[in-house]
Amino acid sequence: MDSTDLLNALQKEARKISNEDICLARAAVVDSVQDLPEKYRKAYSSDYFTYLYEAFQELRTCKTSDKAEPVDDEEHRDLLTRISQQNNKSNPRQRAFLRFVAVVIPYLALVAKRTIHPPGMIFPGGLMITSQGGEYYCPVRNKQSGVELALCDFCKCRDSEELKGEL
Repeated sequence: MDSTDLLNALQKEARKISNEDICLARAAVVDSVQDLPEKYRKAYSSDYFTYLYEAFQELRTCKTSDKAEPVDDEEHRDLLTRISQQNNKSNPRQRAFLRFVAVVIPYLALVAKRTIHPPGMIFPGGLMITSQGGEYYCPVRNKQSGVELALCDFCKCRDSEELKGEL
């Protein structure tokens, strides 16, 4: 498969996601952050969901490019498997969220080649995704690598520790 084929498939799936599904997905995000401190609640429930929603809108209107790049089918399947294994699928909000991210995350990671979390997003400890020299750096990238359900292995970000070696 190439990036144009994947884009077309994701756009077809995106057309099946209703406004109600998006509202339920947003509610799932709000539900999932209730126990976090306020500043992280906003980052995850508002900033992160806005980033995903904007990517969803972009995906729906994106035109195919002449520069189709190969997409590793196994990587795509692994990404979808990890997404499908997330949380409680019996909850309608969670099911809507999983359908939503099963379209948006592959678009960000495999087609648009952008970060999975928005640049500037704050993580516990006050650390955030930064950009330097056209590269993105994440403070938790390597800490999540190898975690069975984490999606970090698919993200364009490099680990923030790499910045220390470049200074």
